Amino acid sequence: MSILTFIIISCLVPINTQTPNWHENGFFGIHFDLHPNAKDTELGKETNPEQIRDFLLKVKPDFVQYDCKGHPGYTGYPTKIGSPSPGIVQDALRIWRDVTKELGIPLSIHYSGVWDSRAIELNPDWGRKKSDGSIDPNNTCRTSDYDTQLMIPQLIEVIKEYDIDGIWVDGENWASFPCWCERCRKKFTESTGIQNVPTKREDPFWEEWVAFHRNLFTEHVKRVVEEVHKVKPSCMVCSNWLYTMRQPEPIVVDVDYLSGDFSPSFGAKEASFEARFLASRGKPWDLMAWSFLHSQTIGKIMKTVPHLCQELSVVMAQGGSVFIYDNPKRSGRLVDWHTPLLSTVGEFCKARKEWCFKSETIPQVAVLHSETTFYKENDPLYGKHGIVLQPVEGAVSILLELGFSVDILNEDTLIKVIDNYPLVVIPERKHLTPNFVSKVKEYVNNGGNLILSGNFLTSNYGDWLNGTSEKTMRRGWLPLPDGSSITTGGEYECVRTNQAKIIAFLLNGEEPDKDATQYPAVSLHEIGKGKVLAIYGPFFRLYSTNPVPQYRTALNHWLSELDTTKLARHTGPWYLEFALRKKDNKLLLNLVNRGVSGYLSPERHMVEDVPAIENIAVYLPLTILPANKQIEKAYLAPDLLQLQITNEGNRLKVSIPKVNIYDIGVLEVK
Repeated sequence: MSILTFIIISCLVPINTQTPNWHENGFFGIHFDLHPNAKDTELGKETNPEQIRDFLLKVKPDFVQYDCKGHPGYTGYPTKIGSPSPGIVQDALRIWRDVTKELGIPLSIHYSGVWDSRAIELNPDWGRKKSDGSIDPNNTCRTSDYDTQLMIPQLIEVIKEYDIDGIWVDGENWASFPCWCERCRKKFTESTGIQNVPTKREDPFWEEWVAFHRNLFTEHVKRVVEEVHKVKPSCMVCSNWLYTMRQPEPIVVDVDYLSGDFSPSFGAKEASFEARFLASRGKPWDLMAWSFLHSQTIGKIMKTVPHLCQELSVVMAQGGSVFIYDNPKRSGRLVDWHTPLLSTVGEFCKARKEWCFKSETIPQVAVLHSETTFYKENDPLYGKHGIVLQPVEGAVSILLELGFSVDILNEDTLIKVIDNYPLVVIPERKHLTPNFVSKVKEYVNNGGNLILSGNFLTSNYGDWLNGTSEKTMRRGWLPLPDGSSITTGGEYECVRTNQAKIIAFLLNGEEPDKDATQYPAVSLHEIGKGKVLAIYGPFFRLYSTNPVPQYRTALNHWLSELDTTKLARHTGPWYLEFALRKKDNKLLLNLVNRGVSGYLSPERHMVEDVPAIENIAVYLPLTILPANKQIEKAYLAPDLLQLQITNEGNRLKVSIPKVNIYDIGVLEVK
């Protein structure tokens, strides 16, 4: 080891992997996986400790995740349990463990859990049985011996042989489906008393059937976590996408942290939603960006630095950790020219860590992601991109584009903190628990502002809103403030309502003056000390699939009827994403520029450049300041550029001269 290398290593601040949860202090990580298979011939052949050391010293990750076992089910290390790939030339995992331990960097493994094709090939009884009786060749059954005979013993083997610090289990909830084997059928009947096992959604007891399988998956994760912790309590376990938007129920398994890897294309969009939800879950969390796009025609294409920085900024702005997925060659050799790219992105992230990492939300707008509705309407077991998420995503998108700071919370969390939010939005969530609905009504009665949408409001809230439905209009129009209109794009209720202010009448044609009906498209209800804005159709679902500016104009007009004086808001363009948060004695105005030079399209996925946005104002209600506190210092991080603040009556105006990709207005309060 050279003198220079020794000095660099000595200057690193390693994470203590013996602490109760070392991951909560890990901010920037790197992930490598290869998904070893039966056709590999050179695994580890070119894995070089000097190259690894050089990479780690230049990129400076807080943690690393390296390949262990992928979806094909073969391991990349010489396991004595299960199936090692026949292509292992050198034990790459051993080399990575030695170098990371030398540098004091935690090492996790990538391990495919529920998905294991090789295990099913050798043990067909471990495979999930489909409703037609055929065996799923990839996804294992939760009542089989797979967990106890292979997965858990193999994880214990890796811990003992390599002293790993964490396990990122892939192929989990999103690879889980109902199983119709005799074991599952019998256990279902024993636990529920139901004799007739359904085979499709339309059958009786379908909801009980899929809930049974979700419980089996939860038991699987719990068993893995407990067995790993028995061997090494400081080995941090994560099940990929557990308790994210695609699994929104209350947390019952004490996993060490939450995580997911968002889409390789248009990842910033998915990350914007997932980060907001994960930030509300009360667990350490991170999200992973792919370093590359993947084309069906030309294969892997590395992303640009601006592309990766923009994707990761959306995550950092919500207080989370970030990491990047890259591939070594099949031989284990790292691609040298990737190193400066990843190093540059890492420097961008770390320059902002002081102000963003582990920040907390300042409650502004809460959008409900109802676990009750999700499991009533999604595809079993855990929908990935189902239409059930569209109203939530549409509501978050349009409110962000109007300049507000938005959080996403499930029923279980929102019911506890709802009184802290000046505005709550329930976007086309038809199925809610009675206890939650009761709490929402109490919130409004005590002075809260609520937006409800959906073509079922009279059946769900008719008595509360004093409204009845006479019929539905499949395709109507909504009037706009300038005298034009925009299609409803879906079925709206034709409602008779008493004691409500009509904000916009439903139109049966494009001309507001000529085609107005007697039915409200939107009405305002004053209930107790609060207000309810009722939209009688799938407004937010439509915006998710058709994000045209006319809908923003309409909602912005309707919002003027609510009390928005407690809401912070920016005046920048619609693609500037705002998150109002706090940390220590600082108020943080997180501003992420989602714009791009040129344009993106289904064929054009790459962000080549992010043009700066200039001359932005962020307006803050004075109530955001803690009592008897004043702003002592205001600057734009990370460049420490001084900011101008002016008092405009009941609000503060913070002038932001420029936002590049991600900048943070910092207001130090004392």
